[in-house]
Amino acid sequence: MNIQNEYKFALPPLLADYQLESWIRAYFSEHSHTSPRDSDWKQLTQYAAYHAINEWYSLHPKFRTQRTLTEWFDRRWTNKVHKFGSSEFYGDVKHMVTAHLYGFLSDTGSSERPLMLFENMNVWVKDLDIRLSMIVQVMEPLKSSFVIHKYMINPSQAEMELFIHMTIVFCYEAFGQLPEHLNIFQLMSGERQRISTLDCDLSKSIDYLRLVKEVYTESRTWSCCVTTSNTGRIIM
Repeated sequence: MNIQNEYKFALPPLLADYQLESWIRAYFSEHSHTSPRDSDWKQLTQYAAYHAINEWYSLHPKFRTQRTLTEWFDRRWTNKVHKFGSSEFYGDVKHMVTAHLYGFLSDTGSSERPLMLFENMNVWVKDLDIRLSMIVQVMEPLKSSFVIHKYMINPSQAEMELFIHMTIVFCYEAFGQLPEHLNIFQLMSGERQRISTLDCDLSKSIDYLRLVKEVYTESRTWSCCVTTSNTGRIIM
């Protein structure tokens, strides 16, 4: 008897951080002068940077050097120069990101091994009636709490706000407590932001995600149900 076929349970909707981040980036590219190509080079750069970060934390601290970090980054670095618009920008991005990445990693007091390293988890959020999925890039242990690091290429304010609110709700539901603080590292500009959770309100973060859920779900529904013919007429 195939129980799975006999009983079918409808899973609650899932909101994933990477999907929402991509959706927000697409929205802003449509409502600004940002070129869709920006998303391409950012994803390619992000891919190399995240692998380098993972390698960094996987190695004993005494072997973590700028040279090894650069070598790890180079192994994953793209050869698709055309995605960057010019060879000059291609070279500039590589130089800036590796320099800032080493500055961040060598200055954060990296533990020998973080509690979590690029781990994907999902939790049930009763107040939102959804499963919330999040990739925890780096979770560093503290005496009685922890800190979350987020590495981003060139984020908009909306992307950073999404990360903050989503992390607050996710950590509360997953671990029963909030991180002591959040660190956002911007790999292109070299800026870093430290957000204390003492200034965060769980109820406001839940309200924020409730609104995001509604708008995101509505936008997905319309994109699935509406197509445009060759004549430009909308077909329902």
